[in-house]
Amino acid sequence: MAVPHRPIDPCLELVHEFNELFVEQVADAAREGDGHTLPEIVRVHQDLWASLDGPARQRASQCPLLLGDLQFRNAVWWQCAHSDPSWHGGPPSSVRLFGRRPAIELTRDALLVACYTARQDTRLAGTLFAMSQGVACIIAQLGLRHVRRIPDQCHQHLRPRWQHLSSFWGRLLSAAIRDDREALYDLHLHAFQLADADSGFAGSAPDSNAEIHDR
Repeated sequence: MAVPHRPIDPCLELVHEFNELFVEQVADAAREGDGHTLPEIVRVHQDLWASLDGPARQRASQCPLLLGDLQFRNAVWWQCAHSDPSWHGGPPSSVRLFGRRPAIELTRDALLVACYTARQDTRLAGTLFAMSQGVACIIAQLGLRHVRRIPDQCHQHLRPRWQHLSSFWGRLLSAAIRDDREALYDLHLHAFQLADADSGFAGSAPDSNAEIHDR
């Protein structure tokens, strides 16, 4: 059994809390939105999203990585967000998943969890957020003014993680609905592999994974 890294408990709990809020908002968008205007991972699995009840959302939220992404591998983007008070993130995608108010609230929640985690341990942030090291170091330096400003100006850049992996999301939603714990465990391992490949924090996943599944 791996020796637990002390900061992981509160950080992971916050990640799970954000994930549940995020999954709930995406499920609401799937129920209310026009399938033609939704992102592919929502449109393709719209029926699964729409059928998520409270327990299924909670099971899906236990993925040990943040299920939202906010340019977490783009150090240039974050340097601009850090240093330029007028920065709005550049051109957003034409596909909008959330309305302005829920998008701002979710972006602020994601940023708060990211700041807290990065200040505790930048390598842990790399694992739980699939962050590059450069982004983790920038986010660790953000203050309250940034936490107020960035979500208001850049909320349109919050996206579901791994938008190009429709099959991953379909498997996650299906396993959560069925309460298939073995399938969920396998998906958590897969998520760690994807995060390591994305972030460049090589070797961080195994210890974190052992801690998470020993809880």
